[in-house]
Amino acid sequence: MKESEAPCAKAPVRTLKQQAGSGACLHGVECFTFAWIAGLLAAFLHELPYALLLGLFGLLAALRLSKRERLYLILGAVLGAACWLRYDFTVRQPLCNMDGIAVRCTGVITDTALSQRSGMIYTLQTELAGKRASVDWYAAEDTPLLQIGDRVTLDAVLTRIQPDYRFRTAAYESGRGRYLRIYEGRLTDSAQDSGFSLRRVLHSYRQRIRQCIVRAVPQEEAALLCTMIFGEKTELAYETAENLNHIGIGHITAVSGLHLVFFCGILNWLLRRLHCAARTICLLHIPAIALFIMLVDPSVSVYRAAVMVMLSQSAALFGRRGDPLRALCIAAFCCTVLTPYVIGSVSFWLSVSGVFGIAVLAPFLTKDLQCGRTAKGFLGLCCVSAAVFPASLLLCGESSLLAPIANLLLLPLCTAALCIGFLLLLTGGLTAFLLPAAGMICRFVLAAAKLLDSLPFSHTTQHSAPVRLAVILLTGWLLLLFIRKVSPRTAAGAVLAAAVLLSVLSVFDAVQDAAQLRVAVLGGKKQAVLVLSVQGSTVIADLTDDPRNAQYVRRYLRDAGIVSVDALLLSGMKSAASYQTMLSGRTVGAVIMQNGTAWRNDASLCDKPVIFAGDAPVSAQCGNALLLCGQDGTQIKWQNMQLAVLPEQAAATSAEAVIRYGGAECTAAFPAAGETESGSNFLLRLTKDGRGSVTPLQTDSIF
Repeated sequence: MKESEAPCAKAPVRTLKQQAGSGACLHGVECFTFAWIAGLLAAFLHELPYALLLGLFGLLAALRLSKRERLYLILGAVLGAACWLRYDFTVRQPLCNMDGIAVRCTGVITDTALSQRSGMIYTLQTELAGKRASVDWYAAEDTPLLQIGDRVTLDAVLTRIQPDYRFRTAAYESGRGRYLRIYEGRLTDSAQDSGFSLRRVLHSYRQRIRQCIVRAVPQEEAALLCTMIFGEKTELAYETAENLNHIGIGHITAVSGLHLVFFCGILNWLLRRLHCAARTICLLHIPAIALFIMLVDPSVSVYRAAVMVMLSQSAALFGRRGDPLRALCIAAFCCTVLTPYVIGSVSFWLSVSGVFGIAVLAPFLTKDLQCGRTAKGFLGLCCVSAAVFPASLLLCGESSLLAPIANLLLLPLCTAALCIGFLLLLTGGLTAFLLPAAGMICRFVLAAAKLLDSLPFSHTTQHSAPVRLAVILLTGWLLLLFIRKVSPRTAAGAVLAAAVLLSVLSVFDAVQDAAQLRVAVLGGKKQAVLVLSVQGSTVIADLTDDPRNAQYVRRYLRDAGIVSVDALLLSGMKSAASYQTMLSGRTVGAVIMQNGTAWRNDASLCDKPVIFAGDAPVSAQCGNALLLCGQDGTQIKWQNMQLAVLPEQAAATSAEAVIRYGGAECTAAFPAAGETESGSNFLLRLTKDGRGSVTPLQTDSIF
């Protein structure tokens, strides 16, 4: 046999680093992106403790890296921080400084929506402070109807979007790069766009499909189906949205990466059935994704998914194998380098952590398990829930404990309903005969979500600073273990240990809270509503009878994890309807109303008969505390201590603690200690030894 005909010896396997060249850095992209995100986040939070904490994690991570990887780490952190600082000084601060300024602005209408007050909201693309900016204009009722593409000129007063305890509007809008609104605007000129507008055509098509769904499906089911397809939540009931979020499938109500991947999957299947080449399929995905984004209400997760889908489609064209972690890093970098403000977006963090869980963490922890496909899938869902838990708890204040079970049971049904919706969308309404089936699926999902949410421990809420700090430290520790490439068994043990530690810390914190008297003072500037909690009992006392007070109460009850109220005390009738809506889904023991003579004798509120007290003093027992409401003010007696709640101009009192309302801000004073705190929404805590503390109720801080 000739030498050339001899059997070929098996070539040695070359590592990825050797294949790429001796000078290549295997983890350069990942190191740079992790440091880039950390630098952006440190500059965004602009507080020294955050920067030091992130720097410590970076230093510990660098101990296991090569010199070149450390260089990528330093370069990414510096450039990330510089990127946010440049955006902050050149865009965000100049826009925020325009608060209260009257301007004449000219721009193009890019979106329209109907507000709850029956007026129109127009999104105006204009130029402010020398930069392009999107501003929502709340038009007056006598404003002529405008459409997408119209060019308008306004004499307007700009208003900065301020944080409000009731909602996360300021944080949500800043995550979209929006800091201003127009509430006072007079239309001085408009020019109708008579040419072709693809955005306007898609908007009209979307409205036509939506009307098709509304005609064929009952209202509540239609609202859920429209939300799943288009991401519009205006018609979705508040209680329904809460139920879905509490059980961990709230992601179906936002157009996210799941929707785009599902849409591209259908498109990919159709193109392969038509025997299209791989290059053609990849190129056709670009306009298809662009049309999909224009048709729905996209979040940052859609753009992240778009980048990852294109990387996945193009990998085969260049003879490369897809790497989920690297694709996620590239997508995260692309999203933040072009729009640095998304570093503060809840949608961005939930999307990135969710994809990390399902594409990186779950395969890593379950690759060596010898179990059935269903069991492995369930464990994968548990990994996704574990990955999303820190972002959900820190940014939303709550996280689902039933997410793996709920997604295993309900996500296939939601996917089936979404498939029917996409078929309706792609066929222009020709498959409307399938909508009753989608309605039945949505009805079952709504009923199941309500049932699962009613179970104890369906979700956890946590706003305690020590627990949240522990979440941050444990998350950083687990990421360091992942970087050190520990074995899957070690990583799983570390996750379980972190979960046990958090559970113990949460129980200890709950026991401490139960031994304290907590009084939340809620409301607008001159409003006051008290939420008294002690020994597992809760009493609500609305002192100023403003309809908006119920919104503050709803938010506090959700954040505190309170599902039942022993007594609701109202000083008047104005807020009754608002409490009826805001307390839906919660158990109310008794309803007592003063100054309600105009109501019927058999009136009910929150499924309880209303007790009318008139001018007589009202008392309510809350655990071992007693609440007394009379003409001279409100008193809370607990553990031989007295807390007085008085109007701003009321006379001084000798109580251990005093809360005053009706002025520019509510104040809480501890005369014996000489301490005074003020604010619109705060939580007062009293211990058995008479010590007191006041904590502002914040929503925009991870602590």
